[in-house]
Amino acid sequence: MIGKKQTHILANPYLFWVCYWLVWTLLLSNFQPVGKAIGMASLSVAAQGIVALATVRLLIPRFLEKRKYLAYGLLVIALLLLVTVLYMRLSEPGVRFLTVKREIRYPKAFQFGRMYFLLFIIHITSVTYKFATDRFRAQHRQSELLRKQLETELQVLKAQINPHFLFNTLNNVYTLAYLKDDNAAPMIMKLSELLRYTLYDCQADRVRLEKEVEFLQNIVAMQQLKSGNYQNQLSFTSSGVQPEQLIAPLLLLVFVENSFKHGDLDTNADGSIAISLNMDDTGVLLFECVNTTRKRVSHEHFSQGIGLNNVRKRLEMIYPGTHELTLSEQKDRFFVRLKIYQL
Repeated sequence: MIGKKQTHILANPYLFWVCYWLVWTLLLSNFQPVGKAIGMASLSVAAQGIVALATVRLLIPRFLEKRKYLAYGLLVIALLLLVTVLYMRLSEPGVRFLTVKREIRYPKAFQFGRMYFLLFIIHITSVTYKFATDRFRAQHRQSELLRKQLETELQVLKAQINPHFLFNTLNNVYTLAYLKDDNAAPMIMKLSELLRYTLYDCQADRVRLEKEVEFLQNIVAMQQLKSGNYQNQLSFTSSGVQPEQLIAPLLLLVFVENSFKHGDLDTNADGSIAISLNMDDTGVLLFECVNTTRKRVSHEHFSQGIGLNNVRKRLEMIYPGTHELTLSEQKDRFFVRLKIYQL
């Protein structure tokens, strides 16, 4: 995306005219003294600049863009004639303009036609420039609006994730407290750590991957406090994580939560939840989550939740074209596989 500095340069091309004048001066200095070359370059560039400025600032916005085509055409002809006549007058023998005095080597009609044609080319170039810069500004404004819209949507999605996570966790704490389980106090402590992470560390667009992994490990550890079945049949492994790697915060939480919600560890002694995260040597992240499911839970039920729809949107906005998300069901197991090629 082109920034405001580049836009300012395009909208104020005074540097171009200075360089253009220098080019004219250098070219003319090959055929006449430097003083005369400077004078003629100044006269010629001034005439062209007047045409360009009048075209961009007056004729196009007040006539062409308002579809006053006849008035526009007549004014263009009048402008070119007027500037050409002034140029010819100031460059005539005996007329001094910035110490310029030169002999006419060609007939006046030829010189008049040559200058008129040059100014016409400048006019066409100015029209092209005006429409190109207007289009650029429109695209730039559209890009800025889209960027702000995406940022707003991301903030909304993140705001939806935190209450969803808190609601599920408080349900677990309530269950343990109701049963007067000794694990209720450790779970509340874990919840405090998790809330600190979600409230403070997750405000940035990116967080350190190792912090996100630690967050998921705490989520799993808190879930393992529920029962011996969770302790033995729920696992989380990670490998290849480096300190400099960053990821969008809370991106993987939904998959982990859904495995808890739709898994069958509460009723199936042989059930399991296996979660893994791996970073390979090329910087590709592979996240996998496999859980056994209750018989009444279908693939469609699992994949159409609010949380999962949110994470799909976040992936599209944050990692467009650089991720692969696969959800599949085989017999009594549900598989989540996410690859991110560019963190």
